[in-house]
Amino acid sequence: MHLTVFFILLLLTTGSASLQYPLRYEDPFVEDKRETYQYKWPIHRVAIIGAGAGGLVAYREFARMGYQVRVFERDSVPGGNWHYTDEVPLNAPVPNLDPIEADFRPHLPPENVDFPYEQNFVRIQPGVMEEARREHRAPKPIWHSLTSTAPKQNQELRELPWPDHTPLTLTQNHLQRYVRTFASLHEINSNDNSPNTSYNTRVERVDKLYDAAGKEAGWTLTLRKFIETGPDSYKIQWWTEEFDAIVVASGRFSAPNLPRIPGLTQWAQLFPHLITHSRQYRRPEEFTNQTVLVVGGSVSGTEIAEDISGKAKKVVLSVRPHEHSVFRETRNMYLSRVPQNVSIVSEIKFFHPLPIQLTDKNSKIQTGEVELINGTLLRGFDKIIFATGFRYAFPFLPQYHDASLLPNETVPSASGRPQPLITDGSHIRSLHLDLFYIEEPTIGFINMNLGIESFMYSEFAASAIAKVWRGEAKLPSSTKMWELHWQRVRDAGGTYGGQFMYLGSAKEAALVRYIIGWLNEDAVKYGGHQIDGPSENRHQVFMVWVIARFPDYNVKSNQSAFSLGIKGFGMNDSEERQRLVEPWPGFAVAGMDDW
Repeated sequence: MHLTVFFILLLLTTGSASLQYPLRYEDPFVEDKRETYQYKWPIHRVAIIGAGAGGLVAYREFARMGYQVRVFERDSVPGGNWHYTDEVPLNAPVPNLDPIEADFRPHLPPENVDFPYEQNFVRIQPGVMEEARREHRAPKPIWHSLTSTAPKQNQELRELPWPDHTPLTLTQNHLQRYVRTFASLHEINSNDNSPNTSYNTRVERVDKLYDAAGKEAGWTLTLRKFIETGPDSYKIQWWTEEFDAIVVASGRFSAPNLPRIPGLTQWAQLFPHLITHSRQYRRPEEFTNQTVLVVGGSVSGTEIAEDISGKAKKVVLSVRPHEHSVFRETRNMYLSRVPQNVSIVSEIKFFHPLPIQLTDKNSKIQTGEVELINGTLLRGFDKIIFATGFRYAFPFLPQYHDASLLPNETVPSASGRPQPLITDGSHIRSLHLDLFYIEEPTIGFINMNLGIESFMYSEFAASAIAKVWRGEAKLPSSTKMWELHWQRVRDAGGTYGGQFMYLGSAKEAALVRYIIGWLNEDAVKYGGHQIDGPSENRHQVFMVWVIARFPDYNVKSNQSAFSLGIKGFGMNDSEERQRLVEPWPGFAVAGMDDW
């Protein structure tokens, strides 16, 4: 499944290209051995965008450290991706939109109005109102029979252990209720009427705040609330709130990705009801007695193919080669579970043009031909599901998007523009430890990596951000953070791409060890509480779970990732400080599709 992190402990070796992190300093206890970043204003008021597990954990950390915290969630309840509903998202755009609007197109009030501002809509047709609600709240991309991609011990917050009688493999209902229970524990569930939360509220824009003297002083959030006022009426409210810092916990699964396959646009324009993205999948019954093409051989594609194979007449699964992908082991594991009645074919090369007369909404695509890269022609499909992943997108931060940059390009320093966070949507760049935006370290990010154990990792990520902003831990200087970032890019092959944000179990374990050591060392110098590392017991449970769940897959190792010797981690102090500001020759442009 594509929502929880792929905790493939011990199945990934460390032989692939590494993403280096600064896991040690020369001497972290000698103050004059390192410069530290100096914040431009004190941080007391913090906004958290998103009430999934990461956002809720961040709220707990910030609240118990004395911050003034507000959580903004576009959905009606907490849970993030674990809020299942039969309501499905809107059709994914084909071709992909610019990432700046791939999740949603910000809806701002008319210019020069006074806030708060309100618009009322009455006597609305049911379909129009439904679409307005769906666009605002964004139904989540999980299906009814979905189960977790790890045992319960690996999807647990330490403060709230799973009851002993809970099954080892969790359903989406278990996880949905678990996350909401955690929210209730901290009195920020949607029915708690907490002044610290605002549900049904979408962050439309985040802008720099300036004081009376024209100095930077924080951030202004423009907020939009959707309120149903009757069976055929609703209203939209806009207002603004000011904060010192922003935690982005909006998740990785909101902006669908559709591959750039020739001919696909015509098929999707003619038959949008027959060509869907995996985020719209809910139940297998809708595919009864149909011939279905599922595109994508990663977790979602294989699990959806398996789920519908008992109802559909025929299921064909198209899989791209992935021998050189960091996701290889994950895909091989899940491909080992694909039922025998599912036909696995190679990558799609071309969707042949459909006859021009196929314009009737009731027409079928059965006569259309799909050509594979080996020249095979396939036809006779009733529906096509693209399980081709998602892209990173933060529509509320348009000033830090730049789709014009290629994966091997950066903004020239002479331009005076900031290095962006988002370019093509395949990755997030310009982050220190994948937590702090180097250009504006009052913007932090939670659970944006792939290949992490998100429930566990969020606790250490949130602690790091909260402690740094409180002054109980220090960041390196901006120059040093950029130096480390460019070193990481060079170690990743000299280019950004779809695998840039991937950690995997070994690198995640090393990064967590670093965060614990860094925070505890700085707590001795600057004050604050010590934090404990995660339990190792879950690794043994995970290995047993993998063997039981993937009996046809060859488990390569039973070592704990936290006991592996990790090479390639640590700061290279002899490397000359350098900021890359031009295209880097000699590197191929990396693909963005993680499927």
